[in-house]
Formats: sequence, structure tokens, C-alpha cells
Amino acid sequence: MNSKKLGITLVTGLALLLAGCGNQTSTSKDASSASSSSLLAPKTNSKISQGNLTPQQTVAVITAYAGNKYGNDWATTAKSGQQNGLQVNLYRTNKYQLSDNGQGVAYNVTANGKDTGLVYTVSGNNVTIYENAQSGQAKKLTTVSRADMVQYLNDNGQGQLVNNLATGAKVVDKTNGGLTTPANNGSQTGKSSTSTGQYGNEGPVAVPSELQGTWYTADNDEPGSVTFGAHTFKYTGGDNDGEQMTIYKQDPAFLNNDSNITNQAIMKATKNWMRGMFVNAKGMHWLLMHSWMQTAGAGTYYAVHTETINGQQVKVLVEAGGADMHVDAVYYQSQSMAKQQAGTKYDDLNYMQ
Repeated sequence: MNSKKLGITLVTGLALLLAGCGNQTSTSKDASSASSSSLLAPKTNSKISQGNLTPQQTVAVITAYAGNKYGNDWATTAKSGQQNGLQVNLYRTNKYQLSDNGQGVAYNVTANGKDTGLVYTVSGNNVTIYENAQSGQAKKLTTVSRADMVQYLNDNGQGQLVNNLATGAKVVDKTNGGLTTPANNGSQTGKSSTSTGQYGNEGPVAVPSELQGTWYTADNDEPGSVTFGAHTFKYTGGDNDGEQMTIYKQDPAFLNNDSNITNQAIMKATKNWMRGMFVNAKGMHWLLMHSWMQTAGAGTYYAVHTETINGQQVKVLVEAGGADMHVDAVYYQSQSMAKQQAGTKYDDLNYMQ
């Protein structure tokens, strides 16, 4: 058997602009540029880079951008965030009524412990920003790329605002029990921290419930098992010690940077990460996984399928690999059935000839 497997924006701001500018509460107006009088912070020459933003920098960029562009609670939170620190809480998107669930994680931005329904989701390089998410259907403000937000902030001299907001910001992952990442040199409170925003990490992949659990195989004369959690994967068998890996979505641009690929520190930091994505092929819905730094190879595919065994419809886990997605092994929900069906090939599966 094959060997396995393998970071909103804040700105100090005014909710109301200068009296001479009139009422600015129509936050849906997306002006292409901001006058110096309408900016949340004085212009400076400080610039920010869009590459490899930390989770704290990411929330600062998004908050500063939304505060400047849309005002209202985003601006108020940005202002409070500079004084009291920002916190972004990660929830599953089903907590809110959002028009775009992104990668399944909703980032809720708060300051001074006050939740005013400021939420965003991430999909690839794009961020969808909402307000009033705490009261029924959230109001979508925009979908914008990270690059465009950074350019807007740099063009309007808001880089120092971002830096101020990032300092002291916290990221709390409430999808898995509320673990905190302080915005310092990497020390942390709790057992572990969210890694969203680091090294191309775009947040955890939500493993479908039908995949979750432990599956067993005795194919290829090598008994083993795979265990899927809500965002995790573990393979046990052969020489593998069953170390648990966390499955994340990866920024497609991350591995295009050669300096990332050869960076030993990144390799060490991501050794227990896998990148995952979903693929529909051969009549099945697959979870495709690679190791985080893997640049060659087709990866490993897993899908739940139904086969008739002893006259009964039985759910099995199919593992496939290679460019042609040939089946490498079939897993079962009990060790006894795995032994009973060891080496069995099913007519509806694509094996190597």
C-alpha cells in the first residue's frame, strides 16, 4: 500500500465622518478611493505586503479596509481595536445566514468583547465581508481579493493602521474548542492554535460526516486503518506510526514560490499539515489530499461508496491514487469485514490492470 498522507481588518475609526461631509451611514457605497478627511487614520508612508500575511495581519487588513470603505460598525470596531485589541473568532458558517459560506469557516471580528455581527469568509484569494450577521440574514458588503484590499490600504496610506491593529490581535478557533493564538512571537494559550493565514493556510477543510470515523483494510497483504476527524486524518499500518495530520485548504499561489518550497522552517512548521480539496470523478465525491509541501504526484483520493456484500448494501471507503485514479485499497467499518473481504475486487471500481 502506498505510504500516506500525508489568518480581518481593523481600523481606528470614526463611525461618523466630518460634519461637512454629510451623513456617511450608507455603507454600501463602495467609492473607488477615499479622501484624506474620510480615512480612519492619518496617512503614513508605511506599506504592507500581501504575501504570507499572519492571521493577525489578515484580520487587521480586512478590518481596516471595511472600516474605511463601509464605516458603521466596522469603523467603530477598528477604532476600538487599536485601543483594546482585536479578536477574531472562527466558527462553522452554519452559525450564521451567509450568502457565501467560503471554505466553511466564518470569521467573526470583535473588539473589547463586543460582538456587532461583523463577519467574513474566505474562498481562495477572495474575502466576502458582511455586517449584521448576528440578526438573521447577514448583509453582504462586498467580495474582494486580498491583493485589492492591500493595494487600497497602501494607496490611502493606511499601512500603519493595519500594523497597529495587528498588534495585540488574537485569533480564537471556536470550531474545535476555543484555542487562542496571541499576536506575539508565537507563544500560545491552550493546547494548539489556529494556523489560518500562515504558509498559504486558508483554514481547515471540513471532512464530510460520512467519511469520519475509523476504517480498516487488509488489502495488499498489509492490514491498516485510516481515521478521519472533523478536520483531521490519521493512517496506521506498515511502518507508519499513526501520527495525526490536520487537513487545510492551501492558497494555490503558495507552492508557486520556490523560496517556500525550499524553506526548512516552513517544512518543519507544516510537517503535520495536509492540503485537501474535493473532486467529483468516476461517479464519486472524493477528498483529495497531498502533504503540505508536496509538489509532485497525484495525491491520495478517498470516497465513501456502497457495495453489495453478502447480499447487503455496505458502505466502504475507497482509496485511489495516480493520474488515472486507480483503486489502491478498500476499507471497511470493522476489522472482521476487512479480513473477510481482503483482496476482493469490485466490478464497479477502477483498478490497475
